Amino acid sequence: MLQIPRPTPTCTRFQTRIEMPCIKCGALMRLALIEPRDRNFDLLTYRCAPCASDESFLQTI
Repeated sequence: MLQIPRPTPTCTRFQTRIEMPCIKCGALMRLALIEPRDRNFDLLTYRCAPCASDESFLQTI
């Protein structure tokens, strides 16, 4: 299985969206991965294609 590096979660988000603005370049990032962390949180990872950056957020379930 391909190992994808996981960025450190930066904050907790309360509303999941498919797209969000990139913090680095301002382009739209797409939701790339949702991982269960425990019974209270999921880890959402967004990827920006133009600048190849990732941002992860914890989301309460």
